[in-house]
Amino acid sequence: MQVALEIRKRLRAVVWPLTFACLAVYFGVHLVRNDHGLLALQAFDQRLKEAEATLGALTAERVVLERETQWLRPSYTHPDSLGEHARVDLGMGAPDEVAILGR
Repeated sequence: MQVALEIRKRLRAVVWPLTFACLAVYFGVHLVRNDHGLLALQAFDQRLKEAEATLGALTAERVVLERETQWLRPSYTHPDSLGEHARVDLGMGAPDEVAILGR
């Protein structure tokens, strides 16, 4: 009887720390592995950096295209030279044809 009381007393002393340790492990695992956890945050940061790089490249391409198309507006280009610009840009001219463009 004395041994059973001693075992019960020691188990009570171990139950609460063991319970809190299990809870800490449970929440710690979910902190890291959850859909909104630390690993998901790192993956989101990586996707954000890739998207910003793509945005920079597309913005640069848009600026180049806007610069090229501004010459096609009637206010910038003389209507007679529009055909020459189109042949040069599209490669539709004859092989021995020389286009002299004045911008």
